[in-house]
Amino acid sequence: MRNTEARGRSLRSALPLVITVLAAAACGGDSGTEPEEPDLDVATLSEIQTDVFTPSCASHHGPSSAAGGLNLTAGASYANLVNVPSTQVALNRVTPGDAENSYLVHKIEGRDGIEGQPMPVGPSLTNEQIAAIKQWINAGAPNN
Repeated sequence: MRNTEARGRSLRSALPLVITVLAAAACGGDSGTEPEEPDLDVATLSEIQTDVFTPSCASHHGPSSAAGGLNLTAGASYANLVNVPSTQVALNRVTPGDAENSYLVHKIEGRDGIEGQPMPVGPSLTNEQIAAIKQWINAGAPNN
């Protein structure tokens, strides 16, 4: 009888643990890894517009002087970049999620195979500015 009572107490004391494990499994459980946090360091389009496009690009790519048909002024840059075929090569200007195959990156890095000159005209972008653009594109090029 004592063994039966002891087993009953053991099972009752283990019941909360069993319920917790079953509940975790039913809800997806803990895979042992932390959930992915959004990368808060990825620049937004608004920041890129303010820090790069407006001061470095819009004088050549504005509404009255849109070189290559590309207007990079505030409010127009997204529609002129994202999923828009380049007029120079067989790439999109920006392919969301794929900076390596976005012509904008080829132009600002001065890669082989670009038409014309690297952009922007004048001082080159900093490594940090280029990294911000690439991160924005790789994050899906949101209109933010």
